[in-house]
Amino acid sequence: MAFGLVALLFLAPFTALLESNPSQLNFQQPSHADGTTSAPDVPNYRIGDTWVYETQFDVASLIQQANVSGSVNTLTGDTDYEIEDIQFMTIDGIQTLVYEMKISGDFTTGNSGATLEGVSGRLNVAYDGVDIVRVRDLAVISMEFSLGVDFLPYNLGIFKQDLADLTFDTSYEPGKEKYDFPLHTGDQWYMPYHSGTTVTGSSDYFDPSGFDTSGSENSSWQVTSNGIPSEDGASISYTGCDDSYKIME
Repeated sequence: MAFGLVALLFLAPFTALLESNPSQLNFQQPSHADGTTSAPDVPNYRIGDTWVYETQFDVASLIQQANVSGSVNTLTGDTDYEIEDIQFMTIDGIQTLVYEMKISGDFTTGNSGATLEGVSGRLNVAYDGVDIVRVRDLAVISMEFSLGVDFLPYNLGIFKQDLADLTFDTSYEPGKEKYDFPLHTGDQWYMPYHSGTTVTGSSDYFDPSGFDTSGSENSSWQVTSNGIPSEDGASISYTGCDDSYKIME
């Protein structure tokens, strides 16, 4: 049961956070809802730029689907982003300008928000990683992050159990293009790519290498709405974000 809970925590929330050598990338022609074609509207970041996302991870339905005898409330916390460096990287023999983007956050179920082996307590997850993002279109080249997962039985730190300390190293080839600039409501795009993930670290519950993956994938995206960000009917109040786009992958 403990293995199932920890595995779901790793695979469900963070892969959504989450480039072999295909000879050709075939793009499906983007269809703009308003019929316009213009230069990419890509944001320009500078070293030191920072921003914060309020973050929630809800894994209750996944635990139910996996028939795991346990429970975990929604984990909440803030995810901090910072542009640490802008540099050239050789990708497929081409000098490519990339951002080095640091991502970190601490998330928790709160007291008595999780049950493990029949004991109620608090589950804490620490995330610390670096994404390599192509400057010209914000395509993700690679992601490397570490996860520390601790369980505090009876909400007491003196009984803290270190469930796992893992490092995930994921690369995409070609870079995963999560955006097709300029963005318009109704836009759709699609791309195939190769993804490989290597997991190292330690856990008393499982072998970390069991999370290794490698193979061909494909993703499609659609811009479903724009305006003030909202989720499940609740608006998200961030200064300067009233004209945002919601993109479904």
